[in-house]
Amino acid sequence: MKRWLGLLLLAWAGLLLQAQAFAELRAPFYKAARNGQVVYVLGTLHVGRAEFYPLRPAIEAAAKESLRVFMEIDQDDAGVEQKMNAAMLCRHPCLKQALSETEWDTLARRLGSQATALRALENMRPWAAAIVLMLGDFAAQGLNARHSVEKRIAHLAEGGGQTVGLESAEEQIRLFTDMTPAEQKEMLVQWLNMSTRERMNLNLQLVELWKSGDADAMHAWYKEIEARYGSPETAESFERKFLLERNRILVERLLAQVGSAGGPFFLAVGALHLGGPDGVLALLRQRGFKVEAE
Repeated sequence: MKRWLGLLLLAWAGLLLQAQAFAELRAPFYKAARNGQVVYVLGTLHVGRAEFYPLRPAIEAAAKESLRVFMEIDQDDAGVEQKMNAAMLCRHPCLKQALSETEWDTLARRLGSQATALRALENMRPWAAAIVLMLGDFAAQGLNARHSVEKRIAHLAEGGGQTVGLESAEEQIRLFTDMTPAEQKEMLVQWLNMSTRERMNLNLQLVELWKSGDADAMHAWYKEIEARYGSPETAESFERKFLLERNRILVERLLAQVGSAGGPFFLAVGALHLGGPDGVLALLRQRGFKVEAE
C-alpha cells in the first residue's frame, strides 16, 4: 500500500511539474475564425532548447490535427541550407573591406583567441557575419536552430496534414542580398557596438516575451530596440522589408491556399510577424476573422 501511495504521489508530482512548465511557456498562440473556417496561428522562435517541448497541449493538438500546416518556408527543403551558404560568401575576403579599421579591430578583439572563427568570417558578407555572430550568442545560451519551434511543428505535422512553405528559399535569401551595403554594415555594427552583457540580456528578453505568449508585447519590445540601436532610416527599411511587406504576402498566400475550406489550418511564423497594427493578426482581423488568444 505504501509503495502504491509513493508511486501515486510521484505521478501527481510529475503532472504538477508538467502543468507548471506549460504555464510558464505559453508562446503566442491564437485561433482565427471566420464563417466556420478556423486557422490556428503560432508565433515561433527560429532557435530553441529541448526543454521547450512539448509545447502546450492546445498547440500540439492543433498542429497534429490541422489539414495543412503553413510555415514561412518548407522545413524539409533540402536545398535551403546550401543556397543560403552560397549567398553568404564572397569569392574573396570581403568583410574587412566593408568595415573601418577600428570596427575590424573591435571584431577581432571580441573573438579573442578564436582565430579560426575570424578567418571564417573574412569571406562573409556583412549581413551573413552578423547572423553567424547572433546565432553564436544564442548558442552560448543553449539556444540553437536544431531545436527551433518550426522544427517542432514540422515534426508534429508528420503523418498528418500537408506542410506548406509560404515563401521560397530564394525569396528569403533576397531579403538579405538586396540590402544596401550601408544596411548590411549597420546590421553588423549594431552587434559590435553592444557589450556581450547587453546582447545576452536582449536574447533573454526575447525568449521570455515569447514564453509569455503576448504578440503585441513582443512587437512593442521590437520597436523599442530598433529605436534604441538602429538609425531611423535603416530601422524603417528593415521593418518594411522584413516584416510589413512579408506580413501582407504571408496572409495573402495563406488565404489563397485555404480558399473557403473550413480546416482547421495551422500557421506558424516568426513571433515578431504577429503583433502590432500591421501584423498578421491585425491583417486577419481586417479579412473578417475573429482572432482570440488560446
